[in-house]
Amino acid sequence: MRRSMFTCLYLELVIGLFVTVAVFLYFAEDYMRQTDLEIFLNDGSYFVDLYTEQRTKADSQFSALARNHYQKFYIFELYLLDNWDGSPPCDGCRLLDTLQAVPIYITGENVYLAVFPLPNSRHSLVFKETRDFFSPNIEWYEDSEIKFLLMLVTTMALSLALLVYVPLYRVRKRVDRLVALQKRFGEGELSVRSEIYNTSPLHEASVSFNMMAEEIESRVKQSQIFSQAIPHEIRTPLSRIQMASDLVRRKVPAEQQRLFDDIDEYIEDINELTTDVIQLSRLNALTKEYRESMRIEKSLLAFCECRTRLMSNGLGNVKTDGIRRSDVMVFESTLAKLVLDNLIKNAARYGHGRVDVTLRDFECCWCIDVEDDGPGIPLDKRDEIFIAFARLDQSRNANSGGFGLGLAIASSAAKRLGWHLSVDDSHLGGARFSILIPNQNNGDNASPCDDEAFKKYQARIDKAFH
Repeated sequence: MRRSMFTCLYLELVIGLFVTVAVFLYFAEDYMRQTDLEIFLNDGSYFVDLYTEQRTKADSQFSALARNHYQKFYIFELYLLDNWDGSPPCDGCRLLDTLQAVPIYITGENVYLAVFPLPNSRHSLVFKETRDFFSPNIEWYEDSEIKFLLMLVTTMALSLALLVYVPLYRVRKRVDRLVALQKRFGEGELSVRSEIYNTSPLHEASVSFNMMAEEIESRVKQSQIFSQAIPHEIRTPLSRIQMASDLVRRKVPAEQQRLFDDIDEYIEDINELTTDVIQLSRLNALTKEYRESMRIEKSLLAFCECRTRLMSNGLGNVKTDGIRRSDVMVFESTLAKLVLDNLIKNAARYGHGRVDVTLRDFECCWCIDVEDDGPGIPLDKRDEIFIAFARLDQSRNANSGGFGLGLAIASSAAKRLGWHLSVDDSHLGGARFSILIPNQNNGDNASPCDDEAFKKYQARIDKAFH
């Protein structure tokens, strides 16, 4: 199953937002921690300066600190260390940073502690936060700072997502329109053109598509004019040759009549060739609207029986495996006849007297197998046979009938119908041409009918015959 490029982009956008938020929180935490340390250091420096000024005064507010080497001020604790050697001043202390030559620690209680050397003294002043103030007994979701941070990050993420999603959505809509145009072009609407977009690379894609469409439409029109004009120009002199041959035939002896019979066969062959060329040309020119106007509802089994009876010269045998006469489908009758008629005529022409047409019902599709008991088709030629005027070997040449256009017409008509045409070996010894038709009874739940699906079910058929 193919994934949409834009689905991948949206997923990458979401992942990118989560990564961005995580990186932001990581660096924001470091930045906020650094800011907290600087504020804490400034508070400690203030108390150190104040203590240095008042320690010799009798009415100093730090008299308890000088006397007991410990004192509590508001949300801070101060105490003196004698001859501090630089080791952690408490158990469980971890050095966070050193700012302005002052080491700052974090204790096991998750509070800050700094050691300030006092000038002209053997003491060092320890400045510490109190746990009660910095560890309030509230849940994280009740913390106003955390709420603000979450709101900030959420707003930034949503804004960034919106700013990226809107342009991506516009690009997706334009790409979808371009894909739809290409699909219509492939279905035969050669006059469709794309809007020229201003943004790259859609500008280059739309311009390139229009240039390609112009070139293809021009060549197709030239090919159609050629393929329709040439048969007309050929048929006019052929009619004259036919008339002249009929007039001369009356005056020649009976033993020479065979020569004129050969001339009539040659003229008939050329007429058949021109008819096939015109058919192939018209197939390539059919529009979707015209094809839909030819749609009919008919039993698939009855349709196959009718075409086999008309095209197999009495050699055809229709069998069914799971498909009932009541199973009907909607299809374009003219195109369906071109597919089935050419395959049946091909089997009757190159087989040795047996043509089997088998209808099978699979989970994903209906399958029509047209098999013969002829020489078969080599593996390396099975793609080539669907090319116009392609011939394989001496057993399949113009002398045995046909000019190599029948299978090309069948293949082109099958593509127009949305059917899948393939060739394989038959259990009769010849070739097996298989037409895969999406099962319309499954509606929207039908699985795609392609080579892989066909091989999966065809293997079961081959096993039954062997």
